[in-house]
Amino acid sequence: MWKDCRLFPLRRGLVWGIAVSALSLSSLAQTTSPPPPEPEVVTVSARALPISSVSASVTLVTREEIENSRAQTVEELLRTTPFLHVSRVGSRGGLSSITIRGGDPNFTLIMIDGVPVNDPTNLLGGAYDLSSLSLDNLERIEIVRGPLSSVYGSEAIGGVINLISRQGEGRPSFSVTGLLGNFSAWQAGVTASGEMRSLSYAVSASRLDLGEQVENDSHSLGTISWNSRLRLKGDQDLRFSFRLNDRDSSGFPENGGGPEFSILRDPKTVDAREIILGFEYRNRKSRAWQFRAAMDYYGRDENAFTPAILDSLPPGPRTLPSFSAETRLDRLRLRFSNSWNLPAGWAADLAVSVRQEDGESQGLIADFLPSDFFLERSSLLVSGELRCEIGDLHLNLGAGLDKSEGFESDFSPRLGVSYLIAESGARVRASWGEGYKLPSFFALGEPNIGNPDLKAERSRGFDVGIEQELGTSRVLLGLNYFHNTFLDLIDFSPQQFRLVHRTRSTTRGVEFEAGARLSEGLRLKGSLTYVDAEIEGTTEPLRDRPRWRGEAGIEWRPGQRGHLSFQTQWVGPRFDFQLPVADRDQVGGYSHSSLAAGYRFRREVELFGRIDNLFDRRYHEFIGFPDPGIFARIGLRYRFGL
Repeated sequence: MWKDCRLFPLRRGLVWGIAVSALSLSSLAQTTSPPPPEPEVVTVSARALPISSVSASVTLVTREEIENSRAQTVEELLRTTPFLHVSRVGSRGGLSSITIRGGDPNFTLIMIDGVPVNDPTNLLGGAYDLSSLSLDNLERIEIVRGPLSSVYGSEAIGGVINLISRQGEGRPSFSVTGLLGNFSAWQAGVTASGEMRSLSYAVSASRLDLGEQVENDSHSLGTISWNSRLRLKGDQDLRFSFRLNDRDSSGFPENGGGPEFSILRDPKTVDAREIILGFEYRNRKSRAWQFRAAMDYYGRDENAFTPAILDSLPPGPRTLPSFSAETRLDRLRLRFSNSWNLPAGWAADLAVSVRQEDGESQGLIADFLPSDFFLERSSLLVSGELRCEIGDLHLNLGAGLDKSEGFESDFSPRLGVSYLIAESGARVRASWGEGYKLPSFFALGEPNIGNPDLKAERSRGFDVGIEQELGTSRVLLGLNYFHNTFLDLIDFSPQQFRLVHRTRSTTRGVEFEAGARLSEGLRLKGSLTYVDAEIEGTTEPLRDRPRWRGEAGIEWRPGQRGHLSFQTQWVGPRFDFQLPVADRDQVGGYSHSSLAAGYRFRREVELFGRIDNLFDRRYHEFIGFPDPGIFARIGLRYRFGL
């Protein structure tokens, strides 16, 4: 594969990017500036934990990184986040999916403030489309790689991504933002945050619009977000979060060959709205006991039309008819948890959650064949974790027991260890766990290809890694090895013309990360991921799974007012198929670079901008879907206090 001459720049770029981030470390190790405060992680357990004590493989995207990226959507931001593969079909606004360690996109649980947002009514088997998410009001993003069904039950079979909203603080403030770019792009937004006595709040609203980028494509996204906290008497508080996403997009349909090979030129259209609501009550009864009660709701409405996809003229046997569907999902969840700090360095958590899901779809195939279903599912999940801290050794043992209506009970254990080698400052982590995913409503109920006898898909995975900090946290080196096995995968059988269990896949690989803070205002970083994925019983590779992927970046802050960052990404070749292109099954590797900058003229006024595909490369993420080219925008933000 690497003998292809087109890949020589890609391979050299990967080596160069990682080398730049890892060189000059010996001189930096002599510095003695104090390390920054250690961040906490809330996604791995029922309570917030210092990242040094977490045995799972975790990546944090901080508020500073979100701000400095100058990105407008979660998809743009996560593209250059280490150890993730984000792909987009066609132009901005097209279907954007994410894979972790070679798993399917629907193996990653996406949450907003702890509320699951995967939709089991869609054709994607419950995968979440990242094009529906803006970066409005986000404080940080926590990414956990590996099975976590012991905490979250179904869907957390390969990893979890939790988007956490900002908490208001300080004096009330208000800001207005405007942005303009090519492709007739514009964005307008307002934010307000602050504290008033015992109430803190952070509110935002925005609208992003993009015109035609290649052909017959457009995208608009409206967002309203609210996050607040009310402190009560004693050590108690109430928390409330709300988010509304309203998306309207059009573009060439997936698998149709894109602008370059599609025989029909009609666009696919998607009009979707989703609401995320969360309420939580916290009460720290004592220093040894904390109680939480939470209720959340997720609702999604979608109206989508996919035109017919022809494989040839005249149409051949692989032609797909048009498909239109109106889908609706309602999910209500109640969760109660207790956390205890026990003697001798022990701690325990116990949580119980009840979930009710109702999903329906009213669809038509080729404008006459009905594709309707209505399903509901109730689930009870009991999860617990026991942790022990003995000096520099952290151990945790967790398990989840899920009973979902119509399915056998699922037991998901997890074991993890984290150990700090005091002499060298290196931290060794290892974890093992099992996960499961219930079949989607579409897979169970679609009357033409659905199969009501499907059972849960399962996974077993482990990873082991080491992190080394040098120079009081000025240099970070990390290396992980992982191995995952996915069982009872759901696949389409042409012989039976329905979905069945028939495949098993294995993914294994290595993740390497390096970062260096050359000075207070200059930082380098880089990462490299290798994934080997295979399906049992066939030589056909998994679709859209690059073996190699890497990132490198440099951030420069010349003083307190300015910021400049450059990031580049390299992605290796991937297997792909498009119906009108029978003679091609691979899309070549590519590189993608972005430049972001911001400058604050006064405390109130900030000018910023971002350029994606900086070098205007004509690359393809899927066969026939070229990147639209350079996407540049410039914006202005005005802040003032109340």
